[in-house]
Amino acid sequence: MRISIVGGGPAGLYFANYLKTFKADCEITVFEAQHESMNAFGLGYTLQKVDTILLEKLDKDFYEHLFYEETTPIITEALFKTNFQSRTLPFSEGFSVTRHDLIRYLKNRAISAGVNFVNKKILPEDLTNLQSRFDLVIAADGISSIARQQFKTELQTKEHKAKLKFSWFTNETEDERPEACFYAFKSEEGVILLTSYPLTKHKQIVVIEMTDNCLNSGSFQGKTPTQAIPYLNKLLSENGDQINLLSANLPWYTFKINTSEKLYTDNLVMIGDSAYSFHYSAGQGVTTSFSMAYTLAQCILKNPELSFALSHYNHSVGLLLTEPAKTSLRHMKWFEGIDQHFSDTNKNEWLDLFLQKDEYSKSKKASAITCSTNTCR
Repeated sequence: MRISIVGGGPAGLYFANYLKTFKADCEITVFEAQHESMNAFGLGYTLQKVDTILLEKLDKDFYEHLFYEETTPIITEALFKTNFQSRTLPFSEGFSVTRHDLIRYLKNRAISAGVNFVNKKILPEDLTNLQSRFDLVIAADGISSIARQQFKTELQTKEHKAKLKFSWFTNETEDERPEACFYAFKSEEGVILLTSYPLTKHKQIVVIEMTDNCLNSGSFQGKTPTQAIPYLNKLLSENGDQINLLSANLPWYTFKINTSEKLYTDNLVMIGDSAYSFHYSAGQGVTTSFSMAYTLAQCILKNPELSFALSHYNHSVGLLLTEPAKTSLRHMKWFEGIDQHFSDTNKNEWLDLFLQKDEYSKSKKASAITCSTNTCR
């Protein structure tokens, strides 16, 4: 079988490695524009239990290849904070790895397994040619997939472009910070969201996010992420935290949630963010990529007939991801209104609001209805 993969991110590379491990005679070619997978937005991933299990299927010694510079803390707790409150909760065990290290590891392993790499950016007009030259074309080209755009009618794709902006930073601290952090701090402009994961005992990958309205007002207006750092450090350090953000030289991004009713058309199939993308706070990005790649490889290995394998893959992924995708979209829409949610809520309840999101709103409404029925005062 001759397979082409468009995109050299986690999904495409995991698929190439896994299929080569169990079907060495298949011919796999990855098309990736030079440095595109390395320079794509995003500094790292948090690998949780599902991810490590799937990586162990490739290489039981994978840990030593993935750790960043020194021993990476195992994350077991998450710290949630608002301006006035904080709470530490259990976190699904995992560890962080840089995007560069993960991609480099998977690519080097694929090369050693005999996967071919071609330095070429695939354009929409190239897809038909690939479909005629290869038995299977895999669109693993991320959140703005050309295959997704080219075959949007056949694949029945949907896209939600959030009214939110985010960017990546790193943070260095004197104190050890082994936990994941999730902050929601209200400022004059709006609510600033911080998500961080430890790379080392003293260094974290950080995502800063806010609504479009927040970014376009007050001290944020017209500022790049780098220019916003002094104000962000001041805001996020007011409760005694050590926040010393360092620039990643990346712009503000708008996140998109992708879903698809169908994951294949003829001999082209989508995996990873091209098919389903989740808000990073859901913690499902790399897990979804690995899981979809693993599922597709399994379907191909178990079904000699390609059309049946793709149908089986489509059905399996639908069962796995349809409900999580709905939840992620609901949360994304809640985040779009976070400035108003915080303004409408007593500051002593901000932490519960942040933790429960839209469920908090429902519980408050239910309490109000009960109170009204019982003529509460």
